[in-house]
Amino acid sequence: MPQSRKRKGHAFQKPADIPATQRTKGRFLWALLFGIFGLIMAWFGAGENYIVLVVAALGACIIGYFVGKKMEQEAGKKN
Repeated sequence: MPQSRKRKGHAFQKPADIPATQRTKGRFLWALLFGIFGLIMAWFGAGENYIVLVVAALGACIIGYFVGKKMEQEAGKKN
């Protein structure tokens, strides 16, 4: 008899509390929010130096993207 027939079945997996369609919007939302706040902070810090404003906004968007991605992964975990 093959070994695969002696394996135990999968344990019961309960569904996640947050639907998948709602979880997928976290990356965009957090990237947008972090980008706006990064732009505002750079505006107060550097004034009208556009290079600094663009770099700060892009950097904040990247950080926000990864924060949102981590939140989506945590929301998708089943306890």
